[in-house]
Amino acid sequence: MIITLTLGIIFVIAAIISAFSAIKLSTYADHISRETKLGGMMAGTILLAVATSLPELTVSISAGIIGNVDIAVGNGFGSILFNFFALFGLDLIFRKKQLFLHGAKHHVSTGYLALLLSIITMFGLFTNTSFSIFHVGLTSLVIVAVYVIGLILISSLQKKENSEIREQTTNSGKGISKTLIKFLLFSIVILVSGSALSLSGDRLANETGLSATFIGSILVAMASSIPDALSVFTALKLANINMAVGTILGSNLFNILVIAISDPFYQNGTLWQQANDQLIILSVIGFLLTIITMLVTKRNVARNAFTYMAPSLTVVISYIGVVVYIVLS
Repeated sequence: MIITLTLGIIFVIAAIISAFSAIKLSTYADHISRETKLGGMMAGTILLAVATSLPELTVSISAGIIGNVDIAVGNGFGSILFNFFALFGLDLIFRKKQLFLHGAKHHVSTGYLALLLSIITMFGLFTNTSFSIFHVGLTSLVIVAVYVIGLILISSLQKKENSEIREQTTNSGKGISKTLIKFLLFSIVILVSGSALSLSGDRLANETGLSATFIGSILVAMASSIPDALSVFTALKLANINMAVGTILGSNLFNILVIAISDPFYQNGTLWQQANDQLIILSVIGFLLTIITMLVTKRNVARNAFTYMAPSLTVVISYIGVVVYIVLS
């Protein structure tokens, strides 16, 4: 009992530290992207995505090192589902504004990339292929390649928008050295706290009898996704639906990449080969929720308040259903 309580306290403290550090990193990343040649939209987006998703990265890598597949993979998929839950749950809170009706359509290319990566992950989980190169599974290699190529293509499509943003950039470079140092310091803090989340989560699963899938895809995923949820809340509060959707899709892209990056740290085969059926279900649900997100951003009108809220209600209920399913399994 004492051990379980201690592990729980460590888990909570590590989650708080990770969330706080990720929020600070987001601030520093934004400053860096505005004050340097990284002022282009894609460069800034990548930097911010890494900043807010660094907890997921350190958690999954640490879980891969200690050999816990359910936390390594579950954290990635669980974070994706929680991100959608946060987006649509907060949309219900701000339902009177009907923000999804005012979103831009430029998220389509990012959405298509997210769908493609989701299909690749589902294929990797369903086939359980053991083929690997230097402990890196074929699925992971394909994900990295598609992620990089996809971002390059999206960047080229948004070249005009990027050039406009670049013209507005001050490029003063003032205070960049201090900001970079702070960015690196908080990155190290997240590295430690993220590792603590994985280790304490792994021990909690052993001590409490809770499944590692539940720990990884629900508890750890929620803890590591707090910065994304806070970013969405801020965006919706400011009635900026484009920032909210962009944050979620960008973060989800990186969360899939996180699993691929964690693969070489797992030494007993590949993560895709060892993943259980519950993780396959999570990947399928993530794919379906991505489709729903793309569809609702294309809407221009809603017949009434209920038809507007229906997609958000569906996503929120689906997430709750997933949590109940995993707990009872």
